[in-house]
Order: sequence, then C-alpha cells, then structure tokens
Amino acid sequence: MRRIGIVGAGRMARVRGRALLAAGATICGVAARHMESARKLGRELGSGDSFDDYRRLADARPDALLVEVPHAVQDEIVLWALGQGLSVLVGGCLASTVRAAEEIVRLAARRRLVVEAGYQARYSTEWETARRLVAGGDLGRIVAVRSIALWPADPASWYYDQAQSGGMPLAHMTYCFLNPVRWILGQPLRVSAFANRKHHTAPGLIAEETCVANVLLVDDVPYSLVAGFVGPGRLPAWSVTFIGTQGAIDLVPAEESRAVMVVYREGAKEAQPIDFATAPDAFEAQARAFLAALDGGPDVRNPPQDALVDVQIAEAIVRSVREFRTITM
Repeated sequence: MRRIGIVGAGRMARVRGRALLAAGATICGVAARHMESARKLGRELGSGDSFDDYRRLADARPDALLVEVPHAVQDEIVLWALGQGLSVLVGGCLASTVRAAEEIVRLAARRRLVVEAGYQARYSTEWETARRLVAGGDLGRIVAVRSIALWPADPASWYYDQAQSGGMPLAHMTYCFLNPVRWILGQPLRVSAFANRKHHTAPGLIAEETCVANVLLVDDVPYSLVAGFVGPGRLPAWSVTFIGTQGAIDLVPAEESRAVMVVYREGAKEAQPIDFATAPDAFEAQARAFLAALDGGPDVRNPPQDALVDVQIAEAIVRSVREFRTITM
C-alpha cells in the first residue's frame, strides 16, 4: 500500500485526499501553513502526522506527494519533492510558469519519477466518450470546436489573485477546457486572444478576468473559447461543442452536477442523449492511475512533458492579449 503525503489542507486537498484513500493509498502525513488545518485534514484522512512545514513530510516516509496549494508556492514544493526522489500528483497545472514547468520535466525524467498534473477531466467518462466518438469517426472530420466556461470566482480567493494564481488563463482556461480538448484533438499551432477586466478591478487582482481565445489545433481545427471569472445569475455558461462534417457533440461536463452529452448524427431522426448517472468519480480514477504508475503500470494521462503544453498555451494567451498579436506555438 503506497504512502502519500499531502501538502495543503484546502477543499481540493480534501477531495483528492479522499480519492487517494478510496484508490487504496495510505495518507501518511499532511502539511499546511496553519498547523490546525493540517491536523484537521489529517484526522479526516486517518493520518497521525501533521506539520506546518512541508519539508517535515520527509519524516513521514512517503512514497509520493499530493501538492494542492496556490500556484505561487507550488513550484518550490514540487521541485523539492522531486529532489527528494518523491513522485508527485500536482493538484493543479504543472507549474506557474513555462520555465518552472520545463525544470519539472527535466528533473522528473532524470530521476525517473511519476509526475501527474491535476487535470482530472481526462479521467472522466464524458470526456473519454467524446474522445472515443471523435477518434472513431462518428462525427466525420472535426471542423471546429467552441466552448464557454464562466465561473463566478470569489474575489477574496487566491484564484483571483494574479500573483497567487498565475492569472486566469492558467488557473481556469487550461482546465476549462483547453487540456481535455487538446487531449482529444491534438496540439495547438497558433493562439490569438483578447481579454478585459470589468467586474473586480482592485489592485493585485487578475489582469485577464474574462478572455476570448482562438486556438488553431492540428488538422486545421479552430477552437474558440470564452472563459473567465464573471458568471452572472444562472446564465448557462459551461459547455463544449464539437462540430464535424457528419455530426456534432454538445457536452456539459460534470462540475457540481452530472455530465450531460447529446450526440447529433447526419441522417439520424433524433439526437442521442448519453446518460452518465453511473459514471465513476474522475478524481478517484486519476488517483488509481497515479498509484498504478508508481508500481510500474501504464503512464498517467497528464505526464509532465504533455502538461507543459498547458502552461505554454496559457502564456501564449496572455502574450497575445498584451501584445495584440497572434502567437505561434
């Protein structure tokens, strides 16, 4: 049974910690900035060791770490863990900058360690289904993709803090839904984007609050996405549409509720809804894949050399916004 140490004690550390437990791991220690938070989560997850310094987790003899902290401090912790010979499940994007991500890629390869970025969408049944349909040619050739992902983030949270989060394109757009879309369709070639900041504008808050980006993927597939932290009322603003020459998919990915998918096929009399009521939990599926990889099983779906691309796309979006030009990847 693999021993996992956790850095962070917030909501997502709790979600991923429980998923690791369900997947068969033992939580051997929790470290957080505030000792009481570490102790509380440790009690919940069955760990007797709690620390207010992540470096003390080495005393708990973990096989790997779950790192679930704001992006501004994440890089230091992940690089420390790799230096200690520990594999890492990174709860968020691979790193806060391309430079840090590249260093993680190099160190993980040199020490032959498992590193998995926290894009659990690749383990969800709805995204797996979309990938299978696209790869199987059910929609013909894909001609375009569009998505919208507006989330009314709390301006007091670290997500809204430019320095802590690394910016909205990194903290939100890569999840919603750049990472799973390119998993299905392939790598980005060019990026063009525009953004504004109109809702919460205090100093230090994110610079790109709402953004519209166009990403050209391989095989000349344009992907247009609207994403940001302004989501008024009950506006339906969480969906992805794949448009092909012979069909299309409308997907509302799982978030707080069950995923919804409707498949449209040329010549069919009716659209085909797909029910995900019994779909397994994506966080648990990712945890199982990570633990299996530690034991020499198949590679994880967000390895560092691939997750680096998400950080590169986020930086390209910001450069495009600020320099008013198209960025070639």
